[in-house]
Parts: sequence; C-alpha cells; structure tokens
Amino acid sequence: MRIAIGSFVQESQFFSPVKGAWQHFGPEQIARGRAMLDAAAGTRSEVAGAMDVAARRGIRLVPLLRAMSSSSSAPIVREVYESIRDELLARLREAIAEPLDGVLMVMHGAMSAEGYDDATGDVLQRVREIIGPRTPLVATLDLHANITRLMCEAADGLVGYLTFPHVDLYETGARGMQLLLDAAAGKIKPVTVMAKLPMIIPAENAQTTHGVIHDLLLTAQTHLTEPGILDISIFPMQPWMDAPEAGCAVVVVADEAQHRRAEEVAVQLADTWWRRREEHRVELAPTEQTIAEALASERKPWVLADSADAPSSGAPGDSTVTLKALLDAQPAKDCYTNIVDPQAVAAMIEAGVGSEVTVSLGACSGTTLYRPVSVSGRVRLISDGAFVHKGEGLRGATMHRGRTVVLQAGRVHIVVMERACIQWDPELYRSVGLEPMDAQIVIVKSPAGFRAAYSPFAAEIRVLDAPGVCTPNLTTLPYARIPRPMWPFDPMDDWRTAP
Repeated sequence: MRIAIGSFVQESQFFSPVKGAWQHFGPEQIARGRAMLDAAAGTRSEVAGAMDVAARRGIRLVPLLRAMSSSSSAPIVREVYESIRDELLARLREAIAEPLDGVLMVMHGAMSAEGYDDATGDVLQRVREIIGPRTPLVATLDLHANITRLMCEAADGLVGYLTFPHVDLYETGARGMQLLLDAAAGKIKPVTVMAKLPMIIPAENAQTTHGVIHDLLLTAQTHLTEPGILDISIFPMQPWMDAPEAGCAVVVVADEAQHRRAEEVAVQLADTWWRRREEHRVELAPTEQTIAEALASERKPWVLADSADAPSSGAPGDSTVTLKALLDAQPAKDCYTNIVDPQAVAAMIEAGVGSEVTVSLGACSGTTLYRPVSVSGRVRLISDGAFVHKGEGLRGATMHRGRTVVLQAGRVHIVVMERACIQWDPELYRSVGLEPMDAQIVIVKSPAGFRAAYSPFAAEIRVLDAPGVCTPNLTTLPYARIPRPMWPFDPMDDWRTAP
C-alpha cells in the first residue's frame, strides 16, 4: 500500500502588521521528499505519529513536501503561498505515476493567503482534484482551525488536536493515519459532518485541561463508543480570523451508514457549547499592578503572559508595554522578558559581548499600539538563536529565532531576537543561560500554550491586560468580514438561527 504524505502549516492572524512571507518559510522550515520524514523522526510531531503507524502496518510512505511557518502572521503573500502550494501539488502529480492508496495532509486549518480566505480548503480541494473522488484523503488540523464547508467536502476525514495547550500532535498524526489506512483498506467509508457555531472565543479561556471544551471532549468520548462514530474534534478556532466563514465548530467523522447519527451528535455537542459560551470570557490582570505584586511576593517565579503579543497567535512579538513596565519598576530581583528587534540585534552584535550599549527596542513592525523604548545595559551573550523544544507537543522540533542577544538592564534580562518564535517552552530562556525557576518574573508571549511547560513550577500565572493585535478583548478589534450576528459581538439566543 502506498500513502502520500504532505504538510503545509501556517496560522493567519488578520490584524497582524507582519505579512506571511518567505522569511517565515526559510530553508529550515521547508523539507522536500525523504528529508521531510528524516526531519520528523524522533519528534512529537504529527508527521512522526503518522510515520510510526504506517511503519507498524508495513505501509510505504511517499513524502511530498513539508512547509511549516516559523510563526503565525498575517495572511501569506499570494506569490509565496502559490509557490509552496504548487510545488506540493506538483510532487503529488509525480507520486500518482504509480497508484496511490491514500493521502494524508498535515495542515493547521487557519491558513489564509492573499486572494484565498480558506487556503486550507484550497489546498485540500486541489489535492482532491488530482487524486480523484475514490482515493481517501484525510487532513490533520490544529484545534484552532477554522473549519469550512470546502474543507469538509474535499476531505474524507478531518482530525484535530484534542489538547490546548497542544501536547498531542504526535497522537493526532497517528489518529489521522489510522483513519486513512482503514479507509484505504475498505474497512470504513468515512464522511465528515460539521456543526458551525456563530461564536468567536478568546484563546486564553479555551483550554482543554478544564472548563467547557474539556467537558465537551469528555462527552465526545462517550459517543466514540457508538458503532460507526469514528472521530470527534472540537474546534474553538483561532479568533483573529476576519473571514466570511469564521466561527467555532464541532466535527464528527463517521462511517457513511451513520451519517445522520453523526449530524445529531455534532448538533448536541454544539448546543451544549452554546449554552455555556459565557464561561469563555477572560479576566485580565492589570500590567503595572501585577508586576508590583509579583516583585513584592516571596514566591517565584511569577509567569506573566503578554498574550496580546504572542507570536504563536500572529503578533509580531515586538511589544514594549511589559518591557517598559518592568524597567519602570526598577526591580531588585531578576526578571526575564523578550522582544523581536533585528536592528537592535545587529547593533549589539557589532558592539560585542561585554559592551555597554544604549539601543532603541521594539515597535519595529509598524504597529501604532506602542512605541520604541530606549534601553541602556550590557550585552551579556550572543547566540545563533536556534534551540530544541523540550516540552510536550513540539518536543524535538528546532525553533529558529535568528541571531539572539541577551541584554541586561539592571535586573531585567531581555532576550532580543531577529525573528519571532513560539514561546511555549522555557528553553526560549534556558538556551541562552537564563533559568526561569531562578527569576522573580518571567514574561511569556502566549495565551495558553505555555501552561503545559510552565505550570509545574510557576508560583503564579497571570494573563496581563496589555494592548496588542492578539488581544483577547475581541470586541475592540475591527472585524469587517465575519458573518453576523456573531457572539460576543451581537446579542443572540439561538445559534441555529444564524445565517
């Protein structure tokens, strides 16, 4: 049996000032052919999970292309998107020179590009056109995918993460491959149904460790014992997508004979979710007040999330709000923070380790939400910026943040990097000699993904009320293209009456 496997992963944030471009898809982010499998081997990625299932069943994998954006951003520039997409599709056309028994696509599900609101659906539809209607096609997706009608029509099965913070990438790849192989062997004929909710919720309060989505997933497990119900995913969606089909979704994959039952299950879960929607509202901590409270505490570390500037959500990572608040507090205890500023990195590298410098930091992406801050301090360390993710989820993956400098201003240690990167793992700091457990305050730019790695040792975790393009105060953002009515923007009683 021959199974093709490809991957195109990017998460689009429609309010970000940074367009998805080649800088997000550098040489280390793209792997072709066999190199795709070699790069995944030994990691906790979806591709690795799929590979291991295939190996156990003696399946021959035909690797196409893996393109993974280094961080979320605004929709991808059209030329970049079409170039990557078309190369992936060209490799698929070469692969079908011999019969293919199925295709697994590792996607994100919230990818957009200039001219393609639903870039995920576009890729899946074009894959379907190449392989024809009978060859099974399954896609794995991030829990924050924005599920569309086109995605459901193009793929036989859509399989999403079941965790947030995301710690089941490997297991999701395994689930997707298992579903695909069962379909290819004729054991099942999967169909995908969706219940779409007119609801956008902040990421900070959409975790699976507790609360609404945790409870929905427990209920979903009971339905998976029913004959013919093959897979259930809950998708709270990446909330900063200003797209015509935006909204949360419940997706059920079932054997064809249970199509109607799958629709009933999806609607039942959606009803429960809708009734509990108010539980998703987020309580934020005032920035200056929280920093003062943390510095006065005898316990450490306080992990403070500047989620509005989270690169994993699509922010540029160059906010100066928490940095300025830390500097103004003149802490007598060590505090760690980070910022993206390639110009400052270049200047400090030229000055050299040990140099006393004054640099302008931050606000280099063009945003008007904050201004650069002048910082004087000592250059303590220079690094190439690469580090290996050691926490769950992306374990084994190498993060590339470009050249990186540690600037110490008093007791404030600032990790200044050329490129934004996901901040789920303490290795962001440990890789440059800063141990988060030794600090009084550690700033992480992530809404919730950091909790898996930081919760075991954090004295306190707070989400700060700071400005940024990824603010959880969704009603303050200039949405213009989402369907209306939409909660929490409009008063609504019944989700089923939405257009």
